[in-house]
Amino acid sequence: MLTMQYRIALPADYPMDIIERRIAEKGHLTDGLPGLAFKAYLYSLKPEGGANAYAPFYLWRTAEGMRDFLSGPGFAALSESFGRPAVHSAVAWFGEWKDDATQARHAVIERLSMLAVESLAVRRAAEADWGRTRLQDANMLALASAFDPGTWSLTRIALLREAPDYRAPGCEHYRVGRVSLGAE
Repeated sequence: MLTMQYRIALPADYPMDIIERRIAEKGHLTDGLPGLAFKAYLYSLKPEGGANAYAPFYLWRTAEGMRDFLSGPGFAALSESFGRPAVHSAVAWFGEWKDDATQARHAVIERLSMLAVESLAVRRAAEADWGRTRLQDANMLALASAFDPGTWSLTRIALLREAPDYRAPGCEHYRVGRVSLGAE
């Protein structure tokens, strides 16, 4: 599995209802997408302590699905509207979701540096334990953990039913406009 995310920073005065409407009108187009596990349509709002941004997050079952999406009409339309964004991808060590993952309305992304001396096998096992333990929380609907061997960094995402009780320092907080589940 692979993760993929791009973030489109928008001006502070950008009418974010345009993004919400775009998600509502076009989000269904990724339902059942071949090779996709899930896509979370993430966005943040300046008044909520972030910056206006559209930042969808994908968990891919296959590299071919990711490849076909990036070279297909959906990504072309996004690039035509906002410019071609930098796409960040990583190798997933953990990715699981509950049957009601489409009910997610909030997301938290954590980015961590990896130590040069740590065992990747040990870290991979620890990330699987992290995911399985956190997924027992009723508020958690989907989790993924992935590492980027180009930057030796780790990205974790949690899709939540309700907003977290706290805003963890250094984490990115997003609203989830929709979750699409891919083809099995």
